[in-house]
Amino acid sequence: MRVSEILKSSLATLKMNGRRTFLTLIGIVIGIAAVITILSLGKGFEKQTLDSLAKDEKGRRSQSFYYNMTGSDTDPGTLQPFSEDNLEHIRSFPGVDEVQLDGQDVTEQYMQISFRKTQEYMNVSLKEETNFNLVVGRNLNSSDSKAKKPYVIIEEMAASMFFASPQEAYHKAINLDGQDYTIVGVYQMPMDQEQDNIMGWMADPIQLAIPKATYERFSQQSTFNFSIKVFYQDDADMKGTNKRIAEYLKENGKAKDSGSYEYYDRTEEMAEISKQLTMITLFITSIAGISLFIAGVGVMNMMYISVSERTKEIGIRRSVGATRLSIQWQFLLEGIVITTFGGIIGYVLGFIIAKIAGNFLPFKPAYDLLTAFVTVVISVFIGIAAGYLPARQAAHKNLIEILR
Repeated sequence: MRVSEILKSSLATLKMNGRRTFLTLIGIVIGIAAVITILSLGKGFEKQTLDSLAKDEKGRRSQSFYYNMTGSDTDPGTLQPFSEDNLEHIRSFPGVDEVQLDGQDVTEQYMQISFRKTQEYMNVSLKEETNFNLVVGRNLNSSDSKAKKPYVIIEEMAASMFFASPQEAYHKAINLDGQDYTIVGVYQMPMDQEQDNIMGWMADPIQLAIPKATYERFSQQSTFNFSIKVFYQDDADMKGTNKRIAEYLKENGKAKDSGSYEYYDRTEEMAEISKQLTMITLFITSIAGISLFIAGVGVMNMMYISVSERTKEIGIRRSVGATRLSIQWQFLLEGIVITTFGGIIGYVLGFIIAKIAGNFLPFKPAYDLLTAFVTVVISVFIGIAAGYLPARQAAHKNLIEILR
């Protein structure tokens, strides 16, 4: 019997038992729609997050390269770490769209924090004044900065590293890069920084804050963060070009003898964030995928019922020459047809639900052809897995027992 005839027979049987077929189909549709909706929204959220972190208002990826002074005999006010020749050469690198010279006031600085025998490098904020939620003490104010007072406020978890408790840290002296500062307040980490730190999106939260003018008073290095920002075209090899630019600046930078050129590769950071977001999406999707397993059990149950109800039909077909293989294929195709149609309908429904949900969310869902292909493959696989055993049972029924 030809496959086309077997398929026609399978479709006719499914149509004849329309109500049962429809109810079985619903389970597949709901399962696939749930998976597609979550995947589309998850990919959309991932894309929105990465774009907001890695791209500018024009949608371009960028990388900053920094210059750090190592000598104290150079006047920072006259120093120009990036010459026009340097900038022009960097613009000529393949994939580079634009290069901007950036010289902004430093707002954060890594400093060595020492107390007795404990030493740690922490991220210190340089502030004119602060407005943190305090555990004990007070915030920094503008008069502290104007008077260049050696005062510091410290985050409570950081305080616990050096002292028995946050309260114990109050009014104690702590050393920052060789200079003693008095702790005038202990504060709680802001909620947004705490959430980002838990998610792994910010490895170095602000842990201390000192008056900006005080830092300028005691620091021997420039209060300016000399840097350039390189913007890349969409198809650029950002990671490889970053390395080539860093090597070029190390060998040809205008101020290479007075300091060093450095950069933090954001492609690795973005890859890690993308990995974490993908894992979260897949975890939630796997929960929704449980419904697919339940739907598969429903298909198998329907096929077993169909086999038991059509015992007489199987016997008649076998007696007129139908082979076991053709009977097995008929029942197997019935399961595949149900799950495939359910998968296609479920994908379309999931697409529509995600699109509607995107109108109420700050990001748009993302779709791709690979997801559609995988959806159909999964649907066919469910049909094969759920229909194989019932089809095999139908094909191996004893003809004599059937006709008896």
